[in-house]
Amino acid sequence: MKLSEREKRLVFFALSAAFIANLLGYAFIVPILPSWKLQFDLSNTQATALVSLWAVPLFFLGPKTGRLVDRFGAGRIILASMILLTLTSLLYLVATAEMVDGAFYFLALARVLHGLAGAAVMTAGFAAASEIWPLNFGEISGKLVGTAVIGGLLGPVLGGVTFEYSETFAFIILAMVPALVIPFAFFAAKKITGKPDNNAQGGVSLGVFLRNPILLRLGVLIALATIATGALEAGIPLFLAEGLGMGSGMIGLVILVMVLVQGLGSWIWGIQVDKKGPVRFMIFGWIIVTITLLACSYVATDLSNKSSIWLIIGILAAFQFSIAATQVPMLPMIDTATTQAYGSGSAGLAFGAFGTAWAAGTIIGPLLIGPVLDYSGSWAITLGMLAIPMIIGLMITIANGHVLNSCYEAEMSMRKESQ
Repeated sequence: MKLSEREKRLVFFALSAAFIANLLGYAFIVPILPSWKLQFDLSNTQATALVSLWAVPLFFLGPKTGRLVDRFGAGRIILASMILLTLTSLLYLVATAEMVDGAFYFLALARVLHGLAGAAVMTAGFAAASEIWPLNFGEISGKLVGTAVIGGLLGPVLGGVTFEYSETFAFIILAMVPALVIPFAFFAAKKITGKPDNNAQGGVSLGVFLRNPILLRLGVLIALATIATGALEAGIPLFLAEGLGMGSGMIGLVILVMVLVQGLGSWIWGIQVDKKGPVRFMIFGWIIVTITLLACSYVATDLSNKSSIWLIIGILAAFQFSIAATQVPMLPMIDTATTQAYGSGSAGLAFGAFGTAWAAGTIIGPLLIGPVLDYSGSWAITLGMLAIPMIIGLMITIANGHVLNSCYEAEMSMRKESQ
């Protein structure tokens, strides 16, 4: 993609706006989850399963959205996603207001369609960034994730406060956000075009990513990292509602702080990856997230004192900052490993496969935390259990650190020589 610096800045703005709208819609729902649990008489397992539905399309359709991106261009896919996000927001309203029979099934459908749009935005955005900024993709991807945190910050507060004021008003506001991004996505659709004459990806399927040893390890690491984040995204609202009796508004404010910390980490780690490589930061991240989850488990053994609950919130904020160190460096790793293995032109497919691995963890996490909490009735056990996939991730990263570093450095050297 040959774009001027001005066009690159405008495209980055369009991608950032799409990421913000996508994450805002996802985070908007989080403080509403306890209300849906009461409204539809759901168990913890059912409530967290509702969260998991968002990632189902990403899991099954990630590679397919990648092929669409490679064929039609990231801009067009993002434009279609913004339109779908707008319509999905209105479907949430129909379900929550129980305007139709079987409202819960409409709510589940809205979650699935919301996830479909989110899958396409992630795949298209990262694929476009890898093509436009090949030498500093770590920095750009980190900035995209960090900028998206604006949506993560506004989402819980906007969702919690507006939902307490009026259900109808809340979902109308939610629909307006992606609608406002549509003009910017239209601009991006004209600048980020597909490459129908580029056959680099050929008949590459998801299977080749499973057979490639480096990509397979990266996929496993991505899934392990998102198991914990997916579980906490579903579990924290329930924890705050049950432990501190918080309403939607206050839950939104607490989540705001936690998302801010993760966004700050994403921005910092993305810049550092381009300077020093990804693996050292991944190892650091795995160590700290393991420690924080074990610390949370210990503190949660006695929740009779509300100060303990606030301490857990503080420790989880440290978790959010550190988990970004495991996740963000994987983006340039996926980019370089795929290019080295299959050549350029497969960015969409690569990040579609990345999305499948991401979704696997996002689905498993909520489905794991709900049953464990229902069965044990203990937040200490539930939070401590999440440290297990973190330890496994640390062991895999250390064992394969040399191979991952060699792959990354070899591809980046070739890119620098070609510039």
